Amino acid sequence: MADGKSTHQRWLYIPWGIAAVIFVAYFMLWRYGAGEMEKAVTLWVDDQRARGLEVSHGALRADGFPFFLRLHIEEPHIAAPRVWDWRTQRLTIDALPYDLNRLIFSTRSEQALSLKNYGDWRIIAEDFRVSVANDKKRDWVAAVSIGGATAARDQDGAEASIGELVMDLAPDEADLTVLTINLMAVNARTNANGTEINLDKLQTSLSASESYAISDADAWRRAGGALHIGGLFAQLEEGRFAATGTLKLDADGSPEGALKTEIIAPAPFIQLLAKAGALNTEEAEKAAATLTLAAIAAGGTLTAPIELKEGAAHIAGAKIADLPSTD
Repeated sequence: MADGKSTHQRWLYIPWGIAAVIFVAYFMLWRYGAGEMEKAVTLWVDDQRARGLEVSHGALRADGFPFFLRLHIEEPHIAAPRVWDWRTQRLTIDALPYDLNRLIFSTRSEQALSLKNYGDWRIIAEDFRVSVANDKKRDWVAAVSIGGATAARDQDGAEASIGELVMDLAPDEADLTVLTINLMAVNARTNANGTEINLDKLQTSLSASESYAISDADAWRRAGGALHIGGLFAQLEEGRFAATGTLKLDADGSPEGALKTEIIAPAPFIQLLAKAGALNTEEAEKAAATLTLAAIAAGGTLTAPIELKEGAAHIAGAKIADLPSTD
């Protein structure tokens, strides 16, 4: 009887022993993952410095055991000298201990961003996440999610905010030189020099060919790069704007091409372009009147192509914007 009872008790301990082995193995996997993540950060920093960027950071600290792997990077600072400069108090990287192919970067601390020709900005966001993952068919996939973000410029107090921004980008599966972008923005607002610009909603699906040269506008143009707009929808007050088409850069670095469009209540969009400096007051008044009458005559929806050429955009005979140039 005693031997039977002892055998029975030993069997009771076996599940606990197995659980302990699994726990220790998982802990070792977690520690290994934390070490690999720290190595990856160090290698990335060295690689970016070799490319000419300025990169620095403070202490690296891992936590999150046992449910996830989280690496905190204190005081990260990244800059392209004389072009842009970014820093924050803490950047956090999340990953699964057994799968480091997808990393999620996030921060809740204030961000300082300096941009050439645009000044120094202070940014606060309730939600700020960027994820990067390896993908067998597309090489890589990235996604951005921002919510409740506000920014202020140090020099003049200019402000910008956005209620929600969701964006994903990745190479096209059929052609890795094509970069695909899907974006949705809600409640975007800027206020600079007393001029306030609002946009209720923006949704778009884009693809840029010859993306390897996209950082250099002239090289991208010479490579035959093009921006394909699969769909663009914007909402502003009672106005609605939808467009599809393809744009390229002309010899002066200005967009050229044609967009198929449908516009309901065009006046708010013309006012938006005027506030953004694309039209002067006289041009804006003329365009708003012309396009409003054309929309009314068409039953409320204006269907006409927007033609972009020689540094300007026209629709239904009305100029609606002076186009920017990269030169």
